[in-house]
Amino acid sequence: MTTVARITYFLSNLENKPGALLRVMQDLKAKNIALAGLWGVETQEKAGKLYVVPENPDELKNAWESAGLLTGEGTGFFITGENRTGVLNESLDALANAGVNIDAIDAIAVGGQFGSYIWVDAADIEKAARALRTM
Repeated sequence: MTTVARITYFLSNLENKPGALLRVMQDLKAKNIALAGLWGVETQEKAGKLYVVPENPDELKNAWESAGLLTGEGTGFFITGENRTGVLNESLDALANAGVNIDAIDAIAVGGQFGSYIWVDAADIEKAARALRTM
């Protein structure tokens, strides 16, 4: 059995240099802002992009807007459940059958459980939500 939750993520641009991520994380800790997910990637411009899924979206949004760090916001899905071979295929099948293309995905398994964040085009959010809830 899997569980699907709609999530809000936020995007920030970072300098691609040592300590840039640490400073952001220290600020979040000082403001007691908890995270459910975090991804950082280097862009072609040799800058960094930081994607964050906070436990409380309003807290992070307010903090990053005040600090001038917020460069984007979007909606995705977090799928969790017992890890077993092919479990993610159920979600991928539901999205494919609904005609929803995946923009980005990540997945991890730890301690017998799996978790996967899936991002789709903003125009397909409701279609994806319906598909994932009918798996």
